[in-house]
Amino acid sequence: MQVIDLTEDYIRYVVQQNDPKSYECTFPHLFEHYYAFYAQPQVYSFRNTSVILRRRTLILEHLPTLAERFERKDLHISDIDIVLFVGHGTSNGHAFYAINRWIVWLPVETYHSIQAIQVFVSHEIAHALHYQHQPDFYFSNHRERFQVFRLLATEGIATLTSKEILGIEDEQALWADYLPYERTRRWYEQCLKQQQDLFQIIADRLEESDEQIGLFSFSGADDCMKNRAGYYAGLVLIERHMKQHKLSIRDLFAISKQEFWQIIQSSLESKPA
Repeated sequence: MQVIDLTEDYIRYVVQQNDPKSYECTFPHLFEHYYAFYAQPQVYSFRNTSVILRRRTLILEHLPTLAERFERKDLHISDIDIVLFVGHGTSNGHAFYAINRWIVWLPVETYHSIQAIQVFVSHEIAHALHYQHQPDFYFSNHRERFQVFRLLATEGIATLTSKEILGIEDEQALWADYLPYERTRRWYEQCLKQQQDLFQIIADRLEESDEQIGLFSFSGADDCMKNRAGYYAGLVLIERHMKQHKLSIRDLFAISKQEFWQIIQSSLESKPA
């Protein structure tokens, strides 16, 4: 696992010299991907260098422990690179392919706590591992990125991976400490109560691609259907399959996209036990 740290470059070029182009030229593959799918070019607003360095240090301190936890599940991340940088606060990160490597990208400004680091860094590493094993799940345009089936499968597997390697409950795997506990709990109980309606919405739109669907984005809405309920659905459906067939996380990574389509369709059609 190689760590590529761009935070010092950010401080030098953006904070001290007001030269964002030089900063983005330090890793053009990253920023091409970032601006294509996750952010719009804009003025960098995160300028607190002490916070940037503190969050960078926390991530670096916890990466070895997370790598050990992956190894215990027979998941090897030695071929995965991790890039730390400062972005525009639009995402906790993801993974992309460049220079013959799968690379996890982590915007340090979005990591406010140790729990967020443990949950969401492991989540993004899981994406890279999943794409490494099954590159058909990756995306090359906006339609592919926002396809409901692809999001359900990839986000469900990544969330389940965090839950398994950290030994945490659903709510933590889905939110870490991003929201106050009581609000997270209300959201989760609402997902439970509306689960069958949620599954029906997903079943009806499985092949669709819709950036505004709301099931896989944070809106802050009280209605779970408009605020990340797709992550809950992916976790529930994939964990159900894993337990029914006594699979490991590594086994899930080995399932092809075509086979996963059949699994998801079957799971959506079945009633909960």
